[in-house]
Amino acid sequence: MYFRFGAAVVLAVLVAVAGIAIEKRCLTLRRALTREHYRYEVLRDLYARQRLQTQQLGAPARLLESLESNRREFVARRPTDSRPPRIVSEPGESTRE
Repeated sequence: MYFRFGAAVVLAVLVAVAGIAIEKRCLTLRRALTREHYRYEVLRDLYARQRLQTQQLGAPARLLESLESNRREFVARRPTDSRPPRIVSEPGESTRE
């Protein structure tokens, strides 16, 4: 009779310990899943910000503004001399002045 009672107590303790181990594992997995969801949200937000920045930087209006401002600067810096600028010195000319 004591043997059956002892076996029942040991069985109940083993079931409780197994339940605690399973719950602990579930909480660990839930914590890891929550962390992964957070990382995913951060990466998705970063992707959205970078995509928006790419669209803003590559927008046709911005490109046209950039081209127009470069053209204005080029026109403003146009040399008064009608000859094209020399890139390579001609033979016989000294590079020192």
